[in-house]
Amino acid sequence: MAEAHRAEADPFQNAVRAVQVKDFATATALFETLAQNDDYDAQFNLAIMLRAGQGRPQNFVQALEWSLLAQLGGVERAIKFSEDLSDLVTPNAKAAIFVRIDQRLRERLARGDRSAIMQYIDFNSTTLSEPDMQAAYVWSLIAAALGVDNAATKRDEIMTELETEVILKSQDEARALFDEQDMTTLFTDQASGGL
Repeated sequence: MAEAHRAEADPFQNAVRAVQVKDFATATALFETLAQNDDYDAQFNLAIMLRAGQGRPQNFVQALEWSLLAQLGGVERAIKFSEDLSDLVTPNAKAAIFVRIDQRLRERLARGDRSAIMQYIDFNSTTLSEPDMQAAYVWSLIAAALGVDNAATKRDEIMTELETEVILKSQDEARALFDEQDMTTLFTDQASGGL
């Protein structure tokens, strides 16, 4: 009985059921609430609905933004979906999306959200139209120091794309950020979260 109650109270499953009965307005609202709280599958589903114009008027810009966030969250299906959507938006719209994603990820980092670290690295190294490898390297240095899974490998990969001067400058920047923002303490609360 308790499991049935939990299933009924699960907003994601409620959104899926709403899609199944073609109550797209309810589904979109539920997926959006979850998406705002960094549920990556909900972000992807919201992107699909916005692309199709289900529950809300069709909006390629919003769909691309949510799809990119889902992609950064590890939703593999979002990669091709984002690529296809990218062709439907202007460079200026895409630039504005990147600014919003950057701000969103920085806010999560400022709150000590460990899961945002590798996403921010990927955002800067692979998502941006013009990658910011220096920013990606700085955060990969921080992530490796914090013991985030795969961070040291990512750090070493990024380093091969940078000149020695940039590497040394980035290392100084990473150390300063790490110390000034007391990142060991900032990211400790979620250390047991298993990155």
